[in-house]
Amino acid sequence: MAKNEEYVYPPWNFSWIIENELAAMAWPQSTANLLFIEKQGIKHLVTLSPEKRPPIHSFPNLNWTEIAIKEFRSPSISQIRKFIDVCKRSKIKSEPVGVHCRMGRGRTGVMAACYLVYFYNQSPERAIINLRLIRPGSLETEEQEKAVIVYAESLIRS
Repeated sequence: MAKNEEYVYPPWNFSWIIENELAAMAWPQSTANLLFIEKQGIKHLVTLSPEKRPPIHSFPNLNWTEIAIKEFRSPSISQIRKFIDVCKRSKIKSEPVGVHCRMGRGRTGVMAACYLVYFYNQSPERAIINLRLIRPGSLETEEQEKAVIVYAESLIRS
C-alpha cells in the first residue's frame, strides 16, 4: 500500500444510493474523506449542512454546491429543485454526485428520496422505503417525509 493510501477512508455512513450516480454520507470532515470521495469517482459534492462544511478548498477537481438547510428541517421545494438540477447536469456528463448533511440521515435522506422520485419515477412512499432499506435511519422526521410527498406532487402539477 502506498504511504498516502493509508490515509484515505470514507466519511461515516457512506453508501451508494445508485451506483456511480448518487452517493450519500455524513459530513466529510477530513481530507482523507475527500480523497476517498474522489477515488469513488464522485465529481460533485452537495453540502446540506451549513453547520458542517467539508475542507473542500484543497480539492479543485471536486465541484461543490451548498444548499443550506437547518438540522432536522426539511428542504423547500426550491432547494430540492436546486439539488435535482445539480444532479441533472451531472448525469448529462456521467459525473457521480455525493450528498451529505451532518450525519447523512435526515436532510440527505430527503434529497436522496427525491432523486429516486425524479429519476426513477418511484412514488414518494416507495422512494422512502427503498432509501431506508439501503440506509436505515434515513428521513428522521414526519416533516422530512412530507417534503418528499410534496415534491412528488409538485412534479405532477408542473
